[in-house]
Amino acid sequence: MGSIVSLTVLFCIYAVSELIAMKTRAILSTVLGISVILLAGFWSGILPQTIIKDAQVSGIGMGVVGMLIVSMGTTIDFAELKQEWKVVVTSVLCVVFAVAAIILLGGFVMDPKIAIAGSPIFAGGNAATLIMLAAAKEKGLAYVGTFCLVLLVTQKFFGIPIASVALRRLARQLREDEAFVRRHCEEAEAAAQAAQKKPLALPSVLDKPSVYLAKLGLVATLSFYAAKLTGGHVHYLVMCLILGTVFFALGFLDKGILGKTQSSGLIIFFVTIVIFSNLGATTPQQVLSVLPPLLWSAVLGVAGLCVAAALCSRLFRMPFTLAVSLGITCTFGFPTTMLISQEVSTAMGETEEQRKALLNFLLPKMLVAGFVTVTITSVVLAGFVVNIL
Repeated sequence: MGSIVSLTVLFCIYAVSELIAMKTRAILSTVLGISVILLAGFWSGILPQTIIKDAQVSGIGMGVVGMLIVSMGTTIDFAELKQEWKVVVTSVLCVVFAVAAIILLGGFVMDPKIAIAGSPIFAGGNAATLIMLAAAKEKGLAYVGTFCLVLLVTQKFFGIPIASVALRRLARQLREDEAFVRRHCEEAEAAAQAAQKKPLALPSVLDKPSVYLAKLGLVATLSFYAAKLTGGHVHYLVMCLILGTVFFALGFLDKGILGKTQSSGLIIFFVTIVIFSNLGATTPQQVLSVLPPLLWSAVLGVAGLCVAAALCSRLFRMPFTLAVSLGITCTFGFPTTMLISQEVSTAMGETEEQRKALLNFLLPKMLVAGFVTVTITSVVLAGFVVNIL
């Protein structure tokens, strides 16, 4: 399939999935729609398994993902970080409880080795999967490796609907709170005014799409080299989030800078499609063979996560639906955390002010939770669990 044909098909799939998300008011998210359509296409033979490679979007997607995450850093204000520590603690506890439930209880209903290997993958992330796949291969556990791959590509099918439903319930409650809407709408306006007084704020004559793109590229490049200086201890994308937040605080980056580049839709498309690069390798037979342990992992993981969410809800006085949403980000991570926040805000907000307030409230929290669970916690847990496989 030619590159332009492949790219056009992917554009159409993306468009249909966005329409589905809009019509279902974010119950079925864009990412979930893309997953279902691609799998149906791969398994029926209508779509070639190499369509993403043929479209040549993987390289572009991986190249601009850093810029996208730098932009997401502008949604986090240092003045609010004292509140975001609750997000971090809640996310970590939810993942730890989920992993513990799968390991401790999973051994009674499935092969203990599958339970152990799958637990950090439920916690999220390609890095954790690579660690467990390498361990399974070294020990000659081919069936465990198959389970790890299938769990990685299918866990978003139960994680995304849970997050969508929970966030919709939360949004329905928040939009009726006039004080909440007013407070979070004013945050964006206050940030824009404060940026003019920050030390690295550039003159307004440079407010051009090309300059905004250059700014994002410069901070992403700096993040790349800064991550290398840590010897790999801090992931490049985590560094992008950190430096994006820092340079936003200094005024170099504008709040919502990605939208000002006039290319945000294309950038988000490339980054989103990259998620599904390995989906073509999953066969119906693979899914069926590991379906029972897959279902048990999902049930036990979600149950453990909900227990932690209930505890954190009481401890930190946050809505239970928010705590569940933060914890379940481990099953999909970025950029789905961003997409779901945008979709729910758009679908549930009845006015422009409500939509803006919901997005300003949800996006930073979901973004931080996704990075904490997928990029950090899952890798740490995988490093521990691999020793008991």
